[in-house]
Amino acid sequence: MTRIFLALCALTLAGCSGTTKTSAPPPIDPRADYQSSIDAYQACVNSNLNNVTACEDKRVQMETTERAYQGR
Repeated sequence: MTRIFLALCALTLAGCSGTTKTSAPPPIDPRADYQSSIDAYQACVNSNLNNVTACEDKRVQMETTERAYQGR
């Protein structure tokens, strides 16, 4: 009876231990990622000269990739 209980507990808990990582792998070329974020920000600014605040998310992304590139 005890062995059956332990076997059932082991089978039940076996599925709980695995974790799935869903984040994307780091970029292969951080410099290219940084350059593409600069290009995207500049394109946004050029198309929104009267409303630069529309590019705030692109600016933040550019600064984030810059820190990642400089910190490696």
